[in-house]
Amino acid sequence: MRQLFLRFYLTVVVCFLISATLIGGVYKQLLERTNQRYLTDIFQTTVTIIEEELGDLPRSIWHDEAARLRGKLPVPVEIESIDTYRLSPENKQVLLNGGIILLADRELYIHRIHQTELMVVLGPIPYLSRMDSLSWVDWLALGLMCLALGIPTWLWLRPFWRDVLVLVRQSRRLGSGDFTSRVKLDDSSALAPLGLTFNRMANDIQTLTASRRAMLDAVSHDLRTPLSRIRYRLEALKAGAGLDAQASAIERDLGQIDRLLEEWLTMSTLDRAQLRLNLSLQDILAQLGLLCSEFAQQHNPQPVLDNLTGLATPLLEYDSYYLGRAVTNLLSNAQRYGGDNIAVTLEWVEGVAQIHVDDNGPGIPDHARERLLQPFERLENSRNLATGGFGLGLSIVAMIMRGHNGEIRIETSPLGGARITLAWPTPLVDGSEGD
Repeated sequence: MRQLFLRFYLTVVVCFLISATLIGGVYKQLLERTNQRYLTDIFQTTVTIIEEELGDLPRSIWHDEAARLRGKLPVPVEIESIDTYRLSPENKQVLLNGGIILLADRELYIHRIHQTELMVVLGPIPYLSRMDSLSWVDWLALGLMCLALGIPTWLWLRPFWRDVLVLVRQSRRLGSGDFTSRVKLDDSSALAPLGLTFNRMANDIQTLTASRRAMLDAVSHDLRTPLSRIRYRLEALKAGAGLDAQASAIERDLGQIDRLLEEWLTMSTLDRAQLRLNLSLQDILAQLGLLCSEFAQQHNPQPVLDNLTGLATPLLEYDSYYLGRAVTNLLSNAQRYGGDNIAVTLEWVEGVAQIHVDDNGPGIPDHARERLLQPFERLENSRNLATGGFGLGLSIVAMIMRGHNGEIRIETSPLGGARITLAWPTPLVDGSEGD
């Protein structure tokens, strides 16, 4: 705190002194020019008065007359010879020509009396020296102003330093592995935006850590289970079990491992910051029809496709591979959980395309909808792959939609089950116009 205060305070004081010096210099120049004109006018008037008083008097009594006038004039006056002071050739020429000369080192104004070898000497004038120097009062005032700057500096830095200490303390806790550490700062604090950023960062780290832990647990479980079954079946083969049945079961277990690795790699690919999807205008209705037909060949029931765009050949901007993967995942979820009725609806409203996948199953509770979009999260507590899958399907769909600058929504279906909607901004073009 002391070091920060001194740095800030010295910066303020130095800036203040530089500003005061610059402003004072400009003000001094203006004041000096004004005062020079004013003093010159006073001296000219005084010289005129003296010359008028001495005009008709003998030169022998001019000194006595100047002494008498000295008490009546505002500044000291003397009558001196023109050679009394050593002048530069330029100043001497000005003096001979009737001009007024300022001897700054002596604080004197001098002027030659017309057609004589004498001159009027006005001064010394102490005010001229005070203009060029600082008195002890000036130095005292500057010192008091510098000290006064320390009070607001301290008052401002004290809460600032207190908040900095809070950030440092919580940062150390976060660095030591306590991901629950958060910063609590007043809204009026200058560091409040930094505190909010720190809390968001800590929350992201906590979420990523928990997700990583859940991922490791889930992957280890989902891999360990088929591997254990494969070991069991190999032992059964050694014991003389039927080859065909055990070989088919081993193939199913290997297929399960392959599907898990494929979804895991897909999720890792989509999670890359540099990933860019290949977005282009394509016939979305034709692709949805193809996906529904392929799905019906492997599963029941046959999905119902409904087009609400009003166009026979609607062209939308999307990545055909990844959007197809997202729709396939939703169809698989609907078949696994949704009973015997699946509907796919395409619509486009105010620049946003939407694909709804509805089923007539039990639906998804409100409290679980957000959680199911995270990796390795399943609706049921069991790890039964016959119903639960790997828990990656919806999280992959969510990543695909983020790549389309869109979103995935889980709602209640008009069929009574779950409605999962893919929504993303895209232009709508009538493909039939080009035919």
